[in-house]
Amino acid sequence: MTERAVVDPPRGGGLAVLARPALMVAACIAVGLALRHAPGLRGMLGDTALLRDGMAGRMVFLLVGSAICAVGLPRQLVCFAAGVAYGAPEGIVLASLATLAGAAGGFGWARGVGRASVRRRLAGRLARLDGFVTAHPFTAILTIRLLPVGSALMLNLLAGVSGAGFVPFMLATLLGSLPQTVVFVLLGGGARIGHGWQVGLAAVLFAGSGALGLWLARRMASRGVAPEARSPEARAPGVP
Repeated sequence: MTERAVVDPPRGGGLAVLARPALMVAACIAVGLALRHAPGLRGMLGDTALLRDGMAGRMVFLLVGSAICAVGLPRQLVCFAAGVAYGAPEGIVLASLATLAGAAGGFGWARGVGRASVRRRLAGRLARLDGFVTAHPFTAILTIRLLPVGSALMLNLLAGVSGAGFVPFMLATLLGSLPQTVVFVLLGGGARIGHGWQVGLAAVLFAGSGALGLWLARRMASRGVAPEARSPEARAPGVP
């Protein structure tokens, strides 16, 4: 991935900011169609039997999914896998739990262990965003999570070294991440036979969440709280 800002509001038309998230959606749709219709791949759906094996399988999913989210890898993969393995209702719950656990890990590490090193790394580059998060932790984190682009990992670290409280951070993360979670879980669930309607619903929700994200990005830019900083972390496109 190329270096990107934690928040990099779109300039000009703004539609280009949705290009990578849209490509991720298209890729998930293609994989889902392949799993449903390609004879050589349809049997892969049976490989999710381990994840569906009672509480043990769900614990395996949560452990692996939490680790993926904690290190900043694409969260969409976790959500898509949850949809394939568990379907929409349970998949949304499990993907949300993995997202929260990963976010809590980054927040806790930054606050309890790596606070000095994270501050040195972010000093002078995210000052405006740091002030926004400290002054309005719930609103700031919720807004940034809803944006269609940005580094979830860097936001977790920034929140950990800022004055944000743990409870507002977690609640804002849950609510702000939910739209993308629902979209990609539905895409995964659409890979199941007879659940193709979920793909169409996911596309509609993605368009709506993208429009909301663009509006929020412009609103943040107009208030002068969006930083110009760049992050060396791998970014998951479209992951709040």
